[in-house]
Amino acid sequence: METNEMTTIGNEMDQLVSAFSDDDTATFMELTGQAKSTSNVGLPRLNINYDTETDDGVALTRGSWKMFLDGEFLYAKEVFIRPILRTFEWSVYDMEQGTFTCKSVQKPTLAGEFPDTSAGNKCGRLSAKEEELLSDDDPLKVKSRSAVCNQVIYGQVSGAFTKADGTKVDVKDKPFVSYFKRSGFKPIRDFIDSLTRQKKIMQKVIIKLTTSRIKSGSVTYYVPVPTLHSEVQVSDSDKALMKDFSETVKAHNENVLIQHREAQKLISPSEEQDLSADFDAKSA
Repeated sequence: METNEMTTIGNEMDQLVSAFSDDDTATFMELTGQAKSTSNVGLPRLNINYDTETDDGVALTRGSWKMFLDGEFLYAKEVFIRPILRTFEWSVYDMEQGTFTCKSVQKPTLAGEFPDTSAGNKCGRLSAKEEELLSDDDPLKVKSRSAVCNQVIYGQVSGAFTKADGTKVDVKDKPFVSYFKRSGFKPIRDFIDSLTRQKKIMQKVIIKLTTSRIKSGSVTYYVPVPTLHSEVQVSDSDKALMKDFSETVKAHNENVLIQHREAQKLISPSEEQDLSADFDAKSA
């Protein structure tokens, strides 16, 4: 990954912040993927709870919303979020190691390349046409299927939360981040697309989030259910928060690009040629 690519990604974020600050709705929707033409240390992470109990044996409700705040987990049946910034990121998570083995840069749309920490693009995710040319047991295809696209929402969350022991905690306009992937990706994307059709930007709406339980064979999982709660206007503090989130994304991307370049150094020219030749042979 070269310096000019880092500059391009940085410029995208700067343009996004500028359009938001100038109330340029058309440009902003274009840059955030709401137009037809197209790591987060310190931020509480909002996600769906799959635990049935705490480490101390306190019963929990699966399918509720969970957020780690001020040193402990909080839970809520429903939450209200206001998206400020949406990005996309590719990643690979190793269940055995309990860690991410690959992460890409974050970008406001899915267009273009996503340099990653493994010196590749999109953590190895291939296009549908590229996958069709490979057998199911081909290492390249297996690697491609393990890469997940995350829809990352940075925003503010409010709601009537409770601690595991039942203590009530009211949360109001707390900055947060949430990663919507796999079954959770489409509901959020479709909702934002519906705003696009109404020519509304996501920053001007409050979204009520509940969950829906789905059972497929022996597997039970939960998906987010977004509905429009209310509409608001953009304030100067919102614009400042957008800038803060943008800086968070920039820091993430710079870290990824450093690891990208370091990983490239570990790949010898002969290995790159072998991988390229192997794929070309399968594509022939």
